Amino acid sequence: MSDLINFSKAFFEACPTGMLAFDQDSRICWLNPALEQMLHLDSAELIGKDKQTLPEGLHPLFDESDMLHISINGDGERWFRREIREINDSEPGPLRIHYYQDISNQISTQLERDVLKSQVEELTITDELTGLSNRKATLQALGVQVTRSRRYGNPLTLGIVEINIPNTPEEPVPEALILTFAHYLRDRLRWADTIGRYQSNLFMLVLPETSLADAGVLLEKIVQECHEGALSLPDKTPLPLIRYGLAHWEKGFDPQRLIDSAQQQLEETTS
Repeated sequence: MSDLINFSKAFFEACPTGMLAFDQDSRICWLNPALEQMLHLDSAELIGKDKQTLPEGLHPLFDESDMLHISINGDGERWFRREIREINDSEPGPLRIHYYQDISNQISTQLERDVLKSQVEELTITDELTGLSNRKATLQALGVQVTRSRRYGNPLTLGIVEINIPNTPEEPVPEALILTFAHYLRDRLRWADTIGRYQSNLFMLVLPETSLADAGVLLEKIVQECHEGALSLPDKTPLPLIRYGLAHWEKGFDPQRLIDSAQQQLEETTS
Protein backbone atom coordinates (compact mmCIF):
# COMPACT_ATOMS: atom_id res chain seq x y z
CA MET A 1 0.00 0.00 0.00
CA SER A 2 2.83 2.35 0.90
CA ASP A 3 4.39 1.70 -2.52
CA LEU A 4 1.13 2.72 -4.20
CA ILE A 5 0.93 5.89 -2.11
CA ASN A 6 4.53 6.75 -2.91
CA PHE A 7 3.88 6.13 -6.62
CA SER A 8 0.77 8.35 -6.58
CA LYS A 9 2.67 11.14 -4.84
CA ALA A 10 5.56 10.88 -7.30
CA PHE A 11 3.11 10.87 -10.21
CA PHE A 12 1.37 14.07 -9.08
CA GLU A 13 4.67 15.75 -8.29
CA ALA A 14 5.98 14.96 -11.79
CA CYS A 15 2.75 15.76 -13.67
CA PRO A 16 3.33 18.62 -16.17
CA THR A 17 -0.26 19.82 -15.68
CA GLY A 18 -0.69 22.36 -12.91
CA MET A 19 -2.72 20.98 -10.00
CA LEU A 20 -4.23 22.78 -7.02
CA ALA A 21 -6.25 21.23 -4.19
CA PHE A 22 -8.80 23.03 -1.99
CA ASP A 23 -10.16 21.64 1.26
CA GLN A 24 -13.79 21.84 2.36
CA ASP A 25 -13.15 25.34 3.78
CA SER A 26 -11.93 26.58 0.36
CA ARG A 27 -8.34 26.83 1.55
CA ILE A 28 -5.43 25.76 -0.60
CA CYS A 29 -4.06 22.55 0.88
CA TRP A 30 -1.66 21.38 -1.88
CA LEU A 31 -0.22 22.24 -5.25
CA ASN A 32 2.26 20.48 -7.45
CA PRO A 33 5.62 21.79 -8.73
CA ALA A 34 4.23 22.38 -12.21
CA LEU A 35 1.78 24.97 -10.86
CA GLU A 36 4.49 26.55 -8.71
CA GLN A 37 6.49 27.05 -11.90
CA MET A 38 3.47 28.41 -13.80
CA LEU A 39 2.69 30.92 -11.05
CA HIS A 40 6.33 31.72 -10.21
CA LEU A 41 5.40 31.18 -6.57
CA ASP A 42 6.53 28.77 -3.87
CA SER A 43 3.94 26.42 -2.40
CA ALA A 44 4.61 27.90 1.06
CA GLU A 45 3.16 31.21 -0.20
CA LEU A 46 -0.16 29.54 -1.04
CA ILE A 47 -0.81 26.52 1.19
CA GLY A 48 -3.24 27.29 4.00
CA LYS A 49 -4.41 30.50 2.32
CA ASP A 50 -7.95 31.36 1.24
CA LYS A 51 -9.26 34.06 -1.07
CA GLN A 52 -9.26 36.72 1.65
CA THR A 53 -5.63 36.14 2.60
CA LEU A 54 -4.12 36.23 -0.89
CA PRO A 55 -3.47 39.26 -3.14
CA GLU A 56 -6.32 40.28 -5.42
CA GLY A 57 -4.35 39.26 -8.49
CA LEU A 58 -4.58 35.60 -7.36
CA HIS A 59 -8.31 35.63 -6.55
CA PRO A 60 -9.21 33.98 -9.87
CA LEU A 61 -7.64 30.79 -8.51
CA PHE A 62 -10.73 30.42 -6.33
CA ASP A 63 -13.24 30.90 -9.14
CA GLU A 64 -14.64 28.05 -11.19
CA SER A 65 -14.60 29.50 -14.70
CA ASP A 66 -13.06 27.49 -17.54
CA MET A 67 -10.62 30.29 -18.32
CA LEU A 68 -8.80 32.51 -15.86
CA HIS A 69 -6.51 35.49 -16.08
CA ILE A 70 -3.97 36.08 -13.31
CA SER A 71 -1.63 38.97 -12.60
CA ILE A 72 1.30 37.76 -10.49
CA ASN A 73 3.58 40.02 -8.45
CA GLY A 74 3.78 42.55 -11.26
CA ASP A 75 5.75 40.04 -13.36
CA GLY A 76 3.21 39.92 -16.12
CA GLU A 77 -0.08 38.27 -16.84
CA ARG A 78 -0.85 34.61 -17.22
CA TRP A 79 -3.79 32.86 -18.85
CA PHE A 80 -4.89 29.38 -17.85
CA ARG A 81 -7.48 26.86 -18.99
CA ARG A 82 -9.00 25.07 -16.01
CA GLU A 83 -10.87 21.87 -15.25
CA ILE A 84 -12.28 20.96 -11.83
CA ARG A 85 -12.82 17.56 -10.24
CA GLU A 86 -14.26 16.55 -6.86
CA ILE A 87 -12.71 13.86 -4.64
CA ASN A 88 -15.19 12.80 -1.97
CA ASP A 89 -13.44 9.78 -0.42
CA SER A 90 -10.33 11.55 0.80
CA GLU A 91 -9.19 12.15 4.37
CA PRO A 92 -9.80 14.30 6.34
CA GLY A 93 -12.61 15.45 3.99
CA PRO A 94 -13.70 16.20 0.39
CA LEU A 95 -11.25 17.93 -1.92
CA ARG A 96 -11.67 20.02 -5.03
CA ILE A 97 -8.84 19.59 -7.51
CA HIS A 98 -8.21 22.27 -10.12
CA TYR A 99 -6.18 21.29 -13.18
CA TYR A 100 -4.45 24.10 -15.08
CA GLN A 101 -3.01 24.36 -18.56
CA ASP A 102 -0.93 27.46 -19.22
CA ILE A 103 -2.18 29.01 -22.48
CA SER A 104 -0.50 32.39 -22.04
CA ASN A 105 1.56 32.03 -25.23
CA GLN A 106 -1.52 31.18 -27.29
CA ILE A 107 -3.48 34.11 -25.86
CA SER A 108 -0.54 36.47 -26.39
CA THR A 109 -0.23 35.34 -30.01
CA GLN A 110 -3.96 35.85 -30.58
CA LEU A 111 -3.86 39.32 -29.03
CA GLU A 112 -0.92 40.24 -31.27
CA ARG A 113 -2.85 38.99 -34.29
CA ASP A 114 -5.86 41.06 -33.27
CA VAL A 115 -3.69 44.17 -32.92
CA LEU A 116 -2.10 43.57 -36.33
CA LYS A 117 -5.50 42.99 -37.92
CA SER A 118 -6.78 46.24 -36.42
CA GLN A 119 -3.72 48.10 -37.69
CA VAL A 120 -4.16 46.69 -41.19
CA GLU A 121 -7.83 47.70 -41.16
CA GLU A 122 -6.81 51.20 -40.08
CA LEU A 123 -4.40 51.43 -43.01
CA THR A 124 -6.83 50.03 -45.56
CA ILE A 125 -8.40 52.74 -47.71
CA THR A 126 -10.16 50.72 -50.42
CA ASP A 127 -13.38 48.77 -50.36
CA GLU A 128 -12.65 45.05 -50.71
CA LEU A 129 -15.42 44.35 -53.23
CA THR A 130 -15.37 47.40 -55.49
CA GLY A 131 -11.86 48.81 -55.20
CA LEU A 132 -13.37 52.24 -54.55
CA SER A 133 -12.50 54.31 -51.50
CA ASN A 134 -13.92 52.70 -48.38
CA ARG A 135 -16.05 54.57 -45.86
CA LYS A 136 -13.09 55.80 -43.83
CA ALA A 137 -11.13 57.07 -46.84
CA THR A 138 -14.23 58.74 -48.30
CA LEU A 139 -14.92 60.59 -45.08
CA GLN A 140 -11.29 61.70 -44.96
CA ALA A 141 -11.54 63.03 -48.51
CA LEU A 142 -14.74 64.86 -47.63
CA GLY A 143 -13.02 66.45 -44.63
CA VAL A 144 -10.18 67.67 -46.82
CA GLN A 145 -12.57 69.24 -49.33
CA VAL A 146 -14.66 70.89 -46.61
CA THR A 147 -11.48 72.45 -45.20
CA ARG A 148 -10.55 73.67 -48.66
CA SER A 149 -13.98 75.23 -49.20
CA ARG A 150 -13.81 76.96 -45.81
CA ARG A 151 -10.44 78.44 -46.70
CA TYR A 152 -11.04 79.47 -50.29
CA GLY A 153 -14.81 79.48 -50.65
CA ASN A 154 -14.73 76.90 -53.47
CA PRO A 155 -18.01 75.20 -54.36
CA LEU A 156 -18.44 71.66 -53.08
CA THR A 157 -21.34 69.25 -53.44
CA LEU A 158 -21.84 65.90 -51.76
CA GLY A 159 -23.98 63.20 -53.34
CA ILE A 160 -25.25 60.01 -51.69
CA VAL A 161 -26.48 57.47 -54.21
CA GLU A 162 -28.56 54.44 -53.29
CA ILE A 163 -29.17 51.46 -55.52
CA ASN A 164 -31.84 48.82 -54.92
CA ILE A 165 -33.60 46.02 -56.74
CA PRO A 166 -36.95 47.38 -58.04
CA ASN A 167 -40.01 46.35 -56.00
CA THR A 168 -37.84 44.56 -53.42
CA PRO A 169 -35.88 47.30 -51.62
CA GLU A 170 -35.60 45.11 -48.52
CA GLU A 171 -33.63 42.45 -50.41
CA PRO A 172 -29.79 42.63 -50.40
CA VAL A 173 -28.39 44.06 -53.62
CA PRO A 174 -26.35 41.41 -55.49
CA GLU A 175 -22.61 41.92 -55.37
CA ALA A 176 -22.44 41.72 -59.15
CA LEU A 177 -24.72 44.75 -59.43
CA ILE A 178 -22.80 46.70 -56.78
CA LEU A 179 -19.53 45.97 -58.58
CA THR A 180 -20.89 46.90 -62.00
CA PHE A 181 -22.33 50.18 -60.74
CA ALA A 182 -19.06 50.99 -58.95
CA HIS A 183 -17.10 50.50 -62.19
CA TYR A 184 -19.56 52.68 -64.06
CA LEU A 185 -19.22 55.52 -61.53
CA ARG A 186 -15.44 55.30 -61.63
CA ASP A 187 -15.43 55.62 -65.41
CA ARG A 188 -18.13 58.28 -65.49
CA LEU A 189 -16.82 60.82 -62.97
CA ARG A 190 -13.77 63.07 -62.99
CA TRP A 191 -10.37 62.16 -61.56
CA ALA A 192 -10.77 64.97 -59.01
CA ASP A 193 -13.99 63.46 -57.63
CA THR A 194 -13.92 60.95 -54.79
CA ILE A 195 -16.22 57.95 -55.18
CA GLY A 196 -16.64 55.78 -52.12
CA ARG A 197 -18.73 52.87 -50.98
CA TYR A 198 -20.36 54.38 -47.92
CA GLN A 199 -22.55 51.43 -46.94
CA SER A 200 -23.56 48.17 -48.59
CA ASN A 201 -25.72 49.75 -51.31
CA LEU A 202 -24.86 53.41 -50.72
CA PHE A 203 -22.21 55.32 -52.62
CA MET A 204 -20.83 58.70 -51.64
CA LEU A 205 -19.69 61.18 -54.27
CA VAL A 206 -17.47 64.07 -53.16
CA LEU A 207 -17.63 66.61 -55.98
CA PRO A 208 -15.25 69.58 -55.57
CA GLU A 209 -15.68 72.67 -57.74
CA THR A 210 -19.26 71.60 -58.44
CA SER A 211 -22.39 73.63 -57.85
CA LEU A 212 -25.60 72.06 -56.60
CA ALA A 213 -27.25 72.64 -59.98
CA ASP A 214 -24.39 71.02 -61.90
CA ALA A 215 -24.38 68.07 -59.52
CA GLY A 216 -28.12 67.66 -60.06
CA VAL A 217 -27.66 67.58 -63.82
CA LEU A 218 -24.85 65.02 -63.46
CA LEU A 219 -26.87 62.69 -61.22
CA GLU A 220 -29.89 62.87 -63.50
CA LYS A 221 -27.68 61.90 -66.45
CA ILE A 222 -26.28 58.98 -64.45
CA VAL A 223 -29.78 57.72 -63.67
CA GLN A 224 -30.85 58.10 -67.29
CA GLU A 225 -27.73 56.42 -68.71
CA CYS A 226 -28.08 53.45 -66.37
CA HIS A 227 -31.72 52.97 -67.34
CA GLU A 228 -30.74 53.15 -71.03
CA GLY A 229 -28.21 50.32 -70.73
CA ALA A 230 -24.93 51.90 -69.65
CA LEU A 231 -24.43 49.14 -67.09
CA SER A 232 -22.98 45.90 -68.41
CA LEU A 233 -24.96 43.61 -66.16
CA PRO A 234 -24.80 39.81 -66.02
CA ASP A 235 -27.74 37.92 -67.52
CA LYS A 236 -31.00 38.08 -65.56
CA THR A 237 -29.66 40.87 -63.33
CA PRO A 238 -32.37 43.56 -63.16
CA LEU A 239 -31.64 47.21 -63.71
CA PRO A 240 -31.19 48.94 -60.37
CA LEU A 241 -33.53 51.49 -58.88
CA ILE A 242 -31.28 54.54 -58.38
CA ARG A 243 -32.05 57.34 -55.97
CA TYR A 244 -29.83 60.11 -54.69
CA GLY A 245 -29.59 63.00 -52.29
CA LEU A 246 -27.44 66.10 -52.73
CA ALA A 247 -26.09 68.72 -50.37
CA HIS A 248 -24.03 71.81 -51.18
CA TRP A 249 -21.42 73.20 -48.82
CA GLU A 250 -22.40 76.44 -47.14
CA LYS A 251 -20.55 78.56 -44.64
CA GLY A 252 -20.68 76.89 -41.24
CA PHE A 253 -21.17 73.37 -42.64
CA ASP A 254 -18.91 70.63 -41.36
CA PRO A 255 -18.66 67.19 -43.04
CA GLN A 256 -21.37 65.65 -40.86
CA ARG A 257 -23.77 68.49 -41.65
CA LEU A 258 -23.25 67.83 -45.37
CA ILE A 259 -23.84 64.11 -44.91
CA ASP A 260 -26.99 64.69 -42.87
CA SER A 261 -28.37 67.10 -45.48
CA ALA A 262 -27.69 64.69 -48.36
CA GLN A 263 -29.20 61.76 -46.46
CA GLN A 264 -32.27 63.81 -45.59
CA GLN A 265 -32.85 64.61 -49.26
CA LEU A 266 -32.32 60.94 -50.13
CA GLU A 267 -34.90 59.89 -47.56
CA GLU A 268 -37.35 62.44 -48.93
CA THR A 269 -37.01 60.95 -52.42
CA THR A 270 -37.65 57.43 -51.09
CA SER A 271 -40.66 58.30 -48.94
